Amino acid sequence: MADRALVLLPGFLSSPRAYSALVAPVGAVGADVEVPSLAPGRLALLTGRYSVEEEAVDAAALVRALVAQRSRVLLAGHSRGGQAALRAARMLVADDAVRDGLIGLVLIDPVDGGGRQPSTRTSTAWCTPLGLRTTVVGAGHGGVCAPEPVNHAVFADAIPDARYVVVEGMGHADMLGGRERALGRRLCGGADDPDPCRGLVARLLLTALDGADPAEVDDPLLRVVR
Repeated sequence: MADRALVLLPGFLSSPRAYSALVAPVGAVGADVEVPSLAPGRLALLTGRYSVEEEAVDAAALVRALVAQRSRVLLAGHSRGGQAALRAARMLVADDAVRDGLIGLVLIDPVDGGGRQPSTRTSTAWCTPLGLRTTVVGAGHGGVCAPEPVNHAVFADAIPDARYVVVEGMGHADMLGGRERALGRRLCGGADDPDPCRGLVARLLLTALDGADPAEVDDPLLRVVR
């Protein structure tokens, strides 16, 4: 069993397979990779019957199980999954049995609120240090998929001890693969060539897995905000 693991919570209605190319470099270094499908079907998401809080509780349980197996876990999430990952991390840092096994948190273009058109801050409505090595990764190409009232900037504000970086030109779906990337880019926009953006996000995940500072990643697309 690998001594490190990545748990990546997918975005709203995104399938685990859409993240295969993104997480492949993490698996290539020998870490276990989990992109769980925690919701009991897409209908539960569309109708709001599976809340972000429920997803966070389920994600926290998954991390606890991995840590109990002697894994050191990096928790990450994209879009709505980023919001759920933040909520799960808040639960986990208060758990002494898990604290040392949770090696970091990476929020990839996270989106606050709920539903298909989120507009109200919920998980970021208050500001408090997390006390966990955290990286907020924003997409430089904003749009309807991650609107300003609930986008990566409010997550950075809500976690004052987080490192905050932006991938210039990246769209909300650029880190995905296959048909979901194509559909997401049609709706959300993005870079002319999304592959370098996805490659950079993968490098940021690897950096977090190693416990290093994302500001040390040398890439012209990376803008370090703080």
